[in-house]
Amino acid sequence: MTKRISLLSAFALMAAVAIPTLSAADDFKAVVHDARGNPVTDARGNCVRTQWETPTEECGVIAKAHTKLASVYFDFNKSTLTKKGRVTLNQLLATLKDKRIEAVTIAGYADAIGSDSYNVRLSEKRAHAVQQYLKAHGFSHADTDIRALGKSEATAKCKGLKDGKLHACMQEDRRVDIELSVIK
Repeated sequence: MTKRISLLSAFALMAAVAIPTLSAADDFKAVVHDARGNPVTDARGNCVRTQWETPTEECGVIAKAHTKLASVYFDFNKSTLTKKGRVTLNQLLATLKDKRIEAVTIAGYADAIGSDSYNVRLSEKRAHAVQQYLKAHGFSHADTDIRALGKSEATAKCKGLKDGKLHACMQEDRRVDIELSVIK
């Protein structure tokens, strides 16, 4: 009976010494990755780790940036790309060649002239025009979000202006923004 108690005591002592060592070793375990190669995190944002130890630490090394990379502007009441818009998209395409992209958002906007429903349709046509241009030039991404925001975010302050001056003032609102989630 005494041998059993001393054996249990010895086992408990070994466990008490080993558990803190195992939790400290947790920092050096390999990180689980999803099908895209991104680290898997739990509900609290902590990296999920494998049971096998490795000498490198990946979690936290992979940083993501969600940035607006380009804005393409459109003529009044049009959804066709301008020459300047095509130049902007060509410059964007040149910068995307060596990037690991997780997601793409193409958001179309319209100015405040016209009905809400018309401007949503127009902004959608603009967003699709940009998407088609990018696709025709070799860039497409499975996780692309097309948004048609219409005049919901029109910010131009053009009170008192009419016709050509009004249309020129509202140029900033007639655009498509391209945003990417890039893995650095």
